[in-house]
Amino acid sequence: MLTRFLLLVGASPLIFVAGVFLHNVLSWLLQVEEPVFFLVAIVGAPLAFVVGAVGTTVALVRRLATRP
Repeated sequence: MLTRFLLLVGASPLIFVAGVFLHNVLSWLLQVEEPVFFLVAIVGAPLAFVVGAVGTTVALVRRLATRP
């Protein structure tokens, strides 16, 4: 479980960059403001980071608490 949360923390900056890039490319190609990838970058990526960071902390505390 710990590795999944760590992967989520590591992937969140990539999600942000991909969302911004796709938003800019689609806005340029379609000549219309595209909100979906913008919201993924602005809301989804930070939310994924927070969930991953909290999950990592909880998993580490649980792992350390169960050790003799």
